[in-house]
Amino acid sequence: METSWISFLIRGFETTVMLVVISSVITVVAAAVVALGRISTRRSVRLLTRVYVEVFRSIPLPVLLAGLYFGFGPQFENIGVTAFGLAVLGLVLNETAYLAEVYRGLISSVRIGQWRAAASLGLTRWQTLRHVLIPQVTTAAGPQTANGIIYLVKGSALASLITVPELTMYGTRLVVDTFRPLEVYLLIAVFYLLLTVPVAYVTRAMTGRRGRVRPKRGPHTRRDAPGDSAGSSPQHTEKAWTSTST
Repeated sequence: METSWISFLIRGFETTVMLVVISSVITVVAAAVVALGRISTRRSVRLLTRVYVEVFRSIPLPVLLAGLYFGFGPQFENIGVTAFGLAVLGLVLNETAYLAEVYRGLISSVRIGQWRAAASLGLTRWQTLRHVLIPQVTTAAGPQTANGIIYLVKGSALASLITVPELTMYGTRLVVDTFRPLEVYLLIAVFYLLLTVPVAYVTRAMTGRRGRVRPKRGPHTRRDAPGDSAGSSPQHTEKAWTSTST
């Protein structure tokens, strides 16, 4: 392994990072919109978003990328969309379908009583989502969003199928030049770890910090009261923290 390999692969790594960052931002926003559409009160919106999810969740990513590039490539090229843009589009369409279902499931898991309580307070549906439901599911959505971003990192390797010069394509060129595939692909794996491991740790730190909210102690709260099994005993405190963090 030579140091020149690293400088060569960094060129593709920069493209991979840009591809993942742009795709991740668009995917998270689009998945939230589709998830809200899946629980919309309008039947046409629910049907449209359901068709989207079922279609793009069923198409393998390599097939989707190849269809966009070889099937509609000339049309997209006429409006200025490059192979990089098609790779972003393919990744977003594919991962949004998965992540939207995760978000929809989290929102639907909130008890119906909270919807009714918000309605009794005069909140509209949008206000209920914004002020009551979405803050509750944000913490739980963190790990799932991290999984989605990691999936995008791995899926970005398929962009080389449509001539996007990302990390895997540069690695393939290096293998052809050096005939040392084991060392080259191990080095490529390290580059991908540099992307996926920080995503997992940052998400874990963010969700952990948000989930570990210490409950406020009231002025009449007793500590270590003898015979009080449901009050503020250590066991009860630990259980409360666990339920809050989950």
